[in-house]
Order: sequence, then structure tokens, then C-alpha cells
Amino acid sequence: MSHLVPKLIAGVASLGYLLVGNAQSYPDRPVRLVVAFAPGGAPDIMARSYAEKLRELVGQPIIVDNKPGATGALGADIVAKAPADGYTLLLNSSAMVINPWVVKQPFDFQKDLAPVIRTAETPYVITVNNNVPARNLTEFIAYAKSNPGKVLCGTYGVASPPHLAMELLKKEAKIDVLHVPYKTFGQALPDLLSGQLTCSIDPPTVAMQQVRAGKIRAIGHTGTNPMESAPELEGIGKRYPVASVVGWQAIFAPAATPEPVLEKLRAEWRKVVQSPEVAQKIRDAGFQPVGDSVEAFSQAIATDYEKFGRVIKENNIRLE
Repeated sequence: MSHLVPKLIAGVASLGYLLVGNAQSYPDRPVRLVVAFAPGGAPDIMARSYAEKLRELVGQPIIVDNKPGATGALGADIVAKAPADGYTLLLNSSAMVINPWVVKQPFDFQKDLAPVIRTAETPYVITVNNNVPARNLTEFIAYAKSNPGKVLCGTYGVASPPHLAMELLKKEAKIDVLHVPYKTFGQALPDLLSGQLTCSIDPPTVAMQQVRAGKIRAIGHTGTNPMESAPELEGIGKRYPVASVVGWQAIFAPAATPEPVLEKLRAEWRKVVQSPEVAQKIRDAGFQPVGDSVEAFSQAIATDYEKFGRVIKENNIRLE
């Protein structure tokens, strides 16, 4: 047995040199970026901006491949089962940590995908019909308490981040608000404008155009820190830290991707997110650039996964 030890050590050393060598030459061919969103929307526009900047940095084409479906799970499954060589990456959203609680999936994101970097984030804007006598979160909570069961709040779907933010706010503020789910972004706005809804929780890109036109009123957002685009709005998390919900977008790789390749990916993607032109594209899309460390991002994933699982179980939230 002892005569095998030097060969084993040599083999491990050779593998180490091979991985480092691969990382040094990576990438030496086109990289596929699977985007779990449909073409044409803000996430897709951001993805193409990322791809162009990454191409400039690494000297290889970055092929954007839109694979929308199943709230991001279709694209995630493709990447989870792809070769773990750094040549197939995923752009997905925070819905990825919600899906496992409400629908059976053919992969386990915690085991099958490795976080690379969080590229962008945004809280969701809370808006009310102009006839509602509330101009901030304090007044909205007081209004809801004086009208129990009569406040109707729309979101873009059951178990969506805005829906979960609403449930968290209800629990922390001790208010009785009825959830009205819609099928996609922006569908609640006509009913909010007409007064059929009291309030709505939407991405900034959906809500703020109507707010600036004076057709509805923004009274807060679901995050903690000030929004760059609307610093005057109070965040739920400022008052109720546990109720803070911030949507994010991020890059992932197959879990078995060699660590030297992951390290190079993280370094290059951080340059992408921090470049002035890409950061501006992110802001134009209603998000805020992030580009934080993998440790901070991994902690955010764990925190959101636990938080969302708890609120889903407590409220018996299910997808029909």
C-alpha cells in the first residue's frame, strides 16, 4: 500500500496544476449565459449589457441564451445539469430560493449550483390609490388598522417576493390586509388606478412611472436601505427588520466547477458589475448594482431561503 502513496500525491498535485492551468487559460472558447428571463425585458437588457462587457474583459464571445419558464427553474435546471467547466453560466433571480418551498423541482439549487456573484438588487415599491389617505408607511399602517379586512393589496403572483413582503409586514405591523394576486408585472396597476385595489407592491420599473405622473402614490418600499431612485421613501426594514425583502439577480455556475475557475469568474464578473457603463444600465433598469463578495451573497441566499420558507409555511401559501 505504501508504494501507492507517492503516486497518489503526484496525481493530486498534477490535478492541482491542471485546474490552475485551466483557470489561467479560461475562457478559451465562447461562454453560454443562460438567462432565466424572457427576451426584451429589463433583466434581458441587463444580461446583454453584462455579456458585452464580459466579452471585452475576457476576449471570448458570451452567448446569451434566454430560457424563461417555471419562475426561473427551467434555466436553472439546464445549468445545474451542464458540464462543470465554467462555460455554462446562469442569470437568475431571488425567486430561486422561493421555488423549492412551493413547487417540486428536478434539481437542488443548494447542491447543484455554485454562487458566482450578485449583480443587482431592488426593493419593491408600495403604492396606493390617490384616494387613500396615506402618504407614508406610518399613515398606511394606521389606515389598515382602522379598516381591517378592507385593504386589498395586489402583487404579481402568489409566493412572489412582493407577496411574501406583504405577509411579513402584516405579521410585524399586526394589520389585516387581503392579498390579490395577478399573473405578471403591471397587471394590478389598472385596478389600482380605478380604486378597485387599495394598494399594490411592484418592481420600481412598473410603479414609478405612474407615481411620477401623479396617478398613484408611493408610500414606501420593501427594503431597508434608501432607494437610489427614490430616497425619500421609507423602507419596511427600517421599522421591521425581519420584514425586509429585496429582490436580487445573480450569476451561478454548476456546483462542481473547479474553485480556480470560480475565483476567476468572480473576479471578472465583479469588474463587469463595477464598470460605470454596466452600473448605469442596471440603474436605468430600476435596480442597484451590487457585486459583493461570495461570502456576503451566500449569507443573503441562506437568510432569504430561511425567511421565505418560514412565511410560506406559517401562511400555508401554495401554488394552485
